[in-house]
Amino acid sequence: MMIQSFRALAIALLVSCAASIAGVAAASEGAAKRQSDQSYYVEMRDGVSLAMSLYFPKSKQAGAKLPAVLMQTRYGRAGLGIWVRTQRWLDDGFVVVAVDTRGSTASFGQRLTELSPQQIADVDEIVRHVKSQAWSSGQVFVAGQSYAADTADLATSRPAADLLGGVIHETDFDIYAHLMAPGGVINRGFLAEWGKMTRGMDLGRGGFDPNAPPRNCLVQASDCAALYPVLQPVDNDKDYARLRAALAGKNRWLSEDLLNITFRDDKGHNGYGLFDISPASQLAGLRQAKVPVQYWGSWIDGGTAEAALARFRSLPEVPMEVWITGNDHSNYRNADPFFPEIIEPKPILSDQLDLQSRFVRERLAGKKASRQIHYYVLGAGEFRTTSTWPVPDARPWTLHLAADRMLAEQAGAASRVVHDVDLTVGTGARTRWSTQIGTPPAYEDRREVDRRLLTFDSAPVEEAMEIVGTPVVTLVLSTQSDDPAVFAYLEDVAPDGRVTYVTEGMFRAIHRRPADRSALPYDQGPAAHSFKRADAELVHPGVVMTLEFPLMPVAALIRPGHRLRLAIAGADKDWFTVYSNGGPERFDIRLGADGSHVTLPARPWR
Repeated sequence: MMIQSFRALAIALLVSCAASIAGVAAASEGAAKRQSDQSYYVEMRDGVSLAMSLYFPKSKQAGAKLPAVLMQTRYGRAGLGIWVRTQRWLDDGFVVVAVDTRGSTASFGQRLTELSPQQIADVDEIVRHVKSQAWSSGQVFVAGQSYAADTADLATSRPAADLLGGVIHETDFDIYAHLMAPGGVINRGFLAEWGKMTRGMDLGRGGFDPNAPPRNCLVQASDCAALYPVLQPVDNDKDYARLRAALAGKNRWLSEDLLNITFRDDKGHNGYGLFDISPASQLAGLRQAKVPVQYWGSWIDGGTAEAALARFRSLPEVPMEVWITGNDHSNYRNADPFFPEIIEPKPILSDQLDLQSRFVRERLAGKKASRQIHYYVLGAGEFRTTSTWPVPDARPWTLHLAADRMLAEQAGAASRVVHDVDLTVGTGARTRWSTQIGTPPAYEDRREVDRRLLTFDSAPVEEAMEIVGTPVVTLVLSTQSDDPAVFAYLEDVAPDGRVTYVTEGMFRAIHRRPADRSALPYDQGPAAHSFKRADAELVHPGVVMTLEFPLMPVAALIRPGHRLRLAIAGADKDWFTVYSNGGPERFDIRLGADGSHVTLPARPWR
């Protein structure tokens, strides 16, 4: 079962990717200590105390002034101490400062939402405290992966913190569009399971490791130690009294609080919206602070590639070194669907650490950071570099949905195709969405699942080409229900018939009104929509409408003799809410002139 696989694998990621890669950790001075050098509570402006741990490098000499890197997590700060990347910070002479965010695990405070305004403001006081310490040089970086990356990204929007830089891995610039509701379709599988696991952490009850016996730190102190590294007491809390006090008597949000959200400006039952807690909502602060960042994403990891590109497009004045890989959410494992047998990530982990070290050394030396994007090409196994996005020499290549299930360069005669939608179809347990909670992507040959979808194939490609950018799908159709969602998959069909996943996009039809781009909160790229309640348009069964929506951006090599395929579905039951109001669904798609088409950003492969 998919949920069982979530629980079996999620703990490795949820404690900040603490699992190490054999040989890499050994290459440093040894794995980071499981116990911090110092751990204590720091009181915030409103009296709320946050649990903080310090890790000192072995090279630290008495009286030395050292730079610091701040990482904030909601998965237990001790997990950061056993992260391979933490050891590299220590090897490079940094003091690592790990903090349990407000209302999570060992920290006090209410937690009515993730990434609350109060939590975002805490960074000013945390950094001020770090800079005041006797060991501190006053130079502070922020870093993190996944949730800790979101906290790091938000920290760079705080001019008062005066940060020197950030190294940010796999984040969600717009939590609505890049994770929780891409295309306005609720990512129910992620939200429900992730919410359940994190609630167990915050309440001190475990539940995130299916192989462990039930625990409850509030009921008996002996269970607290068993929940390490998610729960770590501070140094003077040997009997867990303060830890248990932090766990007790707090209100915490539930995943159900957010499942009612439909629009970007909706508030959940907890009173908070998904966009409100996103780094994209802090554009003014990001522009003012201009903190240089090394920012990582992946074509095969949720919406993290689009998150990086959206930030790059929206903040032209902010220094950014972007790395977009074909790896999983941890960046420890290759996930290129064209090379399923290759597990080693690209760049390899030691090279990733070297890139991190080079970036921070240059900032410490006062060197100005450049704006560049280094991106991996799926199917090619190599990286390319650009200073502009979209890539300037990629040209729009329009393929029309035509009769005989073809993608044709010429529109052809007007016609239509009717497809009875299979609402039980899904993408499986190992996808770009599963990796967000610990299960690496593993896309297999999709020819069998495509038999249940509506597919259109191009002619074989004569010369190698690179699809690089954001494909856009335009569907002219009517539907049987009044609340349809469309899922579109761009695929590569090899001469031997193997079908390889390239990218995907999903779209709920009520959001179809084109956006006033000047009114958008940031640069969303092509085929943008506001996803606001005021811009919703009702769907009338049997009435023709036009849906224009982007797929997730991608860079992929299409080799000679291969075909491109557009596969259309009406559901992904494994991850997303199934719409159509519980009834059957049928798509009546218009083809040919003035009909449906897909536009691909393409250029010859050189």
